[in-house]
Amino acid sequence: MKDLVFKNISVGYIPDTKVEINNKTYLIHNVIDGETISVDIEKKYPELKEVIVKSPYRIDYKVDECGGANFMHVTYDYEIKLKHDHINELFKPFKGKKDINIIPMENPYNYRNKSIMTYKLSKTKKIVCGLYEEYSHNVITANNNILQAEKTNKIINELNRILTKNKIQIYDERTRTGVLRHVYIRASFNTDDVMVTLVTNGEMFPGRNNVINDLKKANLGITTVVQNINTRDTSIVLGDKERILYGPGFISEKVSNYKFKISPKSFFQVNTKGMEILYNKALEKANITKNDIVIDAYCGVGTISIFASKYAKHVYGVELNKDAVNDAKINQKINNINNITFIADDATNYMTKLAKVREHIDVVIIDPPRDGSTKQFINAIKYLNAKKVIYISCNPDTLKRDLYLFSENDYIVKDLEAVDMFPRTLHSEMIAVIEKDNEIDELEELVKRENTKKYKENKMKYIPKADIEMMKNDKYEANGFKNKKKR
Repeated sequence: MKDLVFKNISVGYIPDTKVEINNKTYLIHNVIDGETISVDIEKKYPELKEVIVKSPYRIDYKVDECGGANFMHVTYDYEIKLKHDHINELFKPFKGKKDINIIPMENPYNYRNKSIMTYKLSKTKKIVCGLYEEYSHNVITANNNILQAEKTNKIINELNRILTKNKIQIYDERTRTGVLRHVYIRASFNTDDVMVTLVTNGEMFPGRNNVINDLKKANLGITTVVQNINTRDTSIVLGDKERILYGPGFISEKVSNYKFKISPKSFFQVNTKGMEILYNKALEKANITKNDIVIDAYCGVGTISIFASKYAKHVYGVELNKDAVNDAKINQKINNINNITFIADDATNYMTKLAKVREHIDVVIIDPPRDGSTKQFINAIKYLNAKKVIYISCNPDTLKRDLYLFSENDYIVKDLEAVDMFPRTLHSEMIAVIEKDNEIDELEELVKRENTKKYKENKMKYIPKADIEMMKNDKYEANGFKNKKKR
């Protein structure tokens, strides 16, 4: 059967186009708006065969260089333009007439400081690693990930040889037998530390000592090796139990003038250089003073808390992961900082407790997971009467959702900016500056005084609540967006 040709295709932000074949709709990946393409329909799922008329923004790339890198086929300048336009359209209700800037990376390649590889046996019985194929759990071999640190790629290739040599059994998720499930590598960019975590299906690891000895002989710059034990039938990579096989069991990284301890399960931004840009930009926008009490929610190993400490009177870092909190306390000592308190607690739970006693907080910095924050957390900020919130987000969609919740609590978006923390992928990191709308407070106080005055003069009843809401809506309109609750 002949390949099908589609002319002048339409592509949105995600570089896929929809094609209809035999009354069914399919997505064809790695295309650019306006191109003419041919599609191979002999495969299980139709896929791109050839680009007949190429976009001027197309560049050559290898499909197997990196899974999840959706923009490998376009120039980096064009990728930034796509991200800029997408973000500005997404946050149109909040940005007013301002243009949201996106800060690009100086080098969009080899920036990832952590890598997780899944393993399988090749047809020739060699141990290889890679990423899951789309729509399946088949592992596609990928030994040279162009987004990973260069030294990580070298380690992976040599490790595969060592694992094959020592006949390490690879885990089979169908039968739940075998030993090695994943390898998780964290590489420092500003120190020489590298940590290799071998994730095994149980404590037994036949050949473990031989693997460690061979890794040492290879002189790959590995400073520590950890065995993580994960016996669960789950897609979650890391289990709860660990055993140090070589070295201290952690690595150190230096960012700006600060040093950080990073354990296998600690959260740390994957782009070290981008993180420095992101946090410095966020704190510049926070404009924290020496009299300010700051909360850093979802604080991880305390990176933002430590960055903020030199500006604030006191910083409270809150994190649910106890291992991360322990690392945060160590990081505080390493950097000789005295004005931070780290608390092991759920961020929403902690904020709610503070709100009940009306604790005084000036600035709240939040950097939540991709799911975003919670309504209870955002409501607590209102009762704490924080004057400013710096919301750092790796998921613009959940950030937008949460900005509506802030607007319902009389907070307004003062500024938005993006940092391209994840070049060649669909993702960007956002910074939102959210401030208490004091004019709304003044309006409510004025209405309250007028009500009291008119009641005393017995001239009329209280001003209806609906009128107050109408005045608030007028205020929201003036700030470039509607209050979602009032729509």
